[in-house]
Amino acid sequence: MTDTPLAPAAASPTPPGEHQVTVLPNGIRISVRPDESIVDALRRQGYRSRYKCRRGGCGACRATLVDGEVDYRTPVSASVVDGPDREPGQQKCLPCRAFPQSDVTIELGERDRLVDVLAGFGPSRQRTT
Repeated sequence: MTDTPLAPAAASPTPPGEHQVTVLPNGIRISVRPDESIVDALRRQGYRSRYKCRRGGCGACRATLVDGEVDYRTPVSASVVDGPDREPGQQKCLPCRAFPQSDVTIELGERDRLVDVLAGFGPSRQRTT
């Protein structure tokens, strides 16, 4: 009997209608359902956040849209999305309101307030007493 090397496991295919989102610089990769925002998908998959607006009004979650396309189901203010720190040619998005229309990569810069939110992002932990 000869030993046959096992082929590496293939990545799980993304279910129909879902999109992959990569969050840089953390490298978090999540699958987002058609009916949920990026932040809702993070929460569903065990990540937590420290901000509560989730309406797109405060801009605390603003991130750079590196690749892909997002849609907002309800209008959001361009001044909140773009903010004062947007560089020419750079696209921003509000992950709390953004519904991916393709696979998406967002990047958090040092000045984006979401960095502080995601610095503690990780699978939610049960409190132990």
